[in-house]
Amino acid sequence: MRRIFEYTFSYSLARKYILFCFRRFYGEIIIKGRENLPTDNSAIVFAPNHLNALMDALAVSSIMPPRKAVVYLARADLFANKRIAKLMNFAKILPAFRMRDGFENLENNNKTFHYAIEAMRFGHAVCIMPEGGQGEKRKLRPLTKGIFRIAFDAQKEFSSERNVKIIPFGIDISDLVKSNKTLIINIGKPIEVKEYMGQYKSNAPVALNEIKDELANRLSELTRDLATSQYYDAFETITETYAEEYIEDDKTKEHSFEKFKLKQKASKVLIDIEKNDPQKMLELSKLSEQYNDFLKKLRFKTSIFNQSKSEETSFVRFLSLLVTFPVFAFGFLTNALPTFLPVWIRKKLKVEYEGFYSSVHFGLGILLFPLFYIVQAILFNCLFSPNWGILLIFILLQFFSRSFSLKWYSNLVKYIHKIRFNSLLVANIKYSSPLYKLIGLRNKILYKINSHQMAE
Repeated sequence: MRRIFEYTFSYSLARKYILFCFRRFYGEIIIKGRENLPTDNSAIVFAPNHLNALMDALAVSSIMPPRKAVVYLARADLFANKRIAKLMNFAKILPAFRMRDGFENLENNNKTFHYAIEAMRFGHAVCIMPEGGQGEKRKLRPLTKGIFRIAFDAQKEFSSERNVKIIPFGIDISDLVKSNKTLIINIGKPIEVKEYMGQYKSNAPVALNEIKDELANRLSELTRDLATSQYYDAFETITETYAEEYIEDDKTKEHSFEKFKLKQKASKVLIDIEKNDPQKMLELSKLSEQYNDFLKKLRFKTSIFNQSKSEETSFVRFLSLLVTFPVFAFGFLTNALPTFLPVWIRKKLKVEYEGFYSSVHFGLGILLFPLFYIVQAILFNCLFSPNWGILLIFILLQFFSRSFSLKWYSNLVKYIHKIRFNSLLVANIKYSSPLYKLIGLRNKILYKINSHQMAE
């Protein structure tokens, strides 16, 4: 019987193709903390936060070297269908049984744990989502104990032969639905399981709680943890507003990662306000609600205030959009159907949870894009009968023009919004009044955040 971690030829080909598509799905991928990945013979258990279904798992696989597999654990009910179970096994995913799957099935976890530990013994990694499932909000949910039980069992079995390390793995995606956005992978320092083994042998529940708290704290530092009990929407709005205000136009820095850190900083301030000044938090919540209402009324995003975007209305920007329009048009015409068809199919399937959207789009896209590219190349060849060189250029342009077209369209929207924004600033009071009310609300929000920071 084939071991789940074995690197078959078919798995190797599928992995290379899927990861190639995965890296193309995002416009920007930032990886921090590679130095925290063990280079010795340590047994690795990845522990990522979980917001975005398949894409979170692929984020983990994307940082692994060739020939090193990642064995995943997923909820057991996904294996009910035999064909799906076979596909899951091919993708190196094992079933994890929970109480809701029936008490009598919990013993099956022993087999799953055995296979996971065996994979680590042969130098491969295991990945378990410690939150036990994915959530709809950018906040860390309570961690389950399954990941720690596997880690302790593995360390007990390996003894001094090798150390088991839990790797906190922070994932942040700028948009959970759309492609060509920013993915941030934040790899934390490993948690040494052996340091908890003494306590685990004498008092397992205490050791489990201690290591669970340690992982939760580290994941919170690596992610955008909007840890609020009742003001989540306000947290999202205010952290975004704060980041857009204070991001510096420094070409030497990673703009997206700096913005991510500013959001983290603002979130910590808001957590402190909610805890120590409930009245101020209530005021901020009301202000952010009004602020969002005016944004929707004016059809703006809070990024319109970003000071580093002043060049977006320049003549040079207009000229560049005009000159590159033919490239956009080609990219749009050759990529529109495989881009929008997955969205239409997802809507027809009535996928309700937003965290599954991009996974569905991606899964359908890896099938539809090559199919459409081949069909379009055949049609181009039949209609124009070009030589092989021109046909090859057409095939390559289909692929490379997609990301350019998405970026071009994004720049066009920003250009139009910025012109409209600047026009409203000098317009008649009748038309500019909503904008100045929006600016006033924004300034009040920022003032309250800054005054709280200064008072600390």
